[in-house]
Amino acid sequence: MILSTHAVVGGAIASLFPSHPVLVTVTAFASHFAIDAIPHWDYPLRAIKLKRDANNRGLLVDPRLFYDLALIGFDACVGLLMTIWLFATPATTGVIVLGAIAGMSPDPLRVAHRMFPKQPLTTLQRFHRWAHTKRTLSWPLGISSQAFFAASVSWIVLTVG
Repeated sequence: MILSTHAVVGGAIASLFPSHPVLVTVTAFASHFAIDAIPHWDYPLRAIKLKRDANNRGLLVDPRLFYDLALIGFDACVGLLMTIWLFATPATTGVIVLGAIAGMSPDPLRVAHRMFPKQPLTTLQRFHRWAHTKRTLSWPLGISSQAFFAASVSWIVLTVG
């Protein structure tokens, strides 16, 4: 899933338990793996490698890396802004942002593992690979299904929660 989807789901979870930040953090973090099991599309990165045998320790500071960082940053910011807009109140903004960040955090930890393949990152990434779908959707279907999923989660939480 793209980071925006993870952020919205994490923020939705946070909106259900705004007075329990530890529960929010753990649940939003766990949600990442649950929704990564759903077939989806991920945008391609040019410099950062995520395959099982990838080694990012020798990343070059070049336009491809800046492209990747800009794309990832844009995706994360859009997710955070959507999450705040959908779920935050003045009293809950902090915990909503916490939930969004916790929901997104396994993916940056994946990159960190490719740079520093040590425990506990190795075990976390082994679990991440196991949980992650092996089926990739095409761009139009993959992005529209993620938008539909995020909208559905938001609607359920906003109307029922």
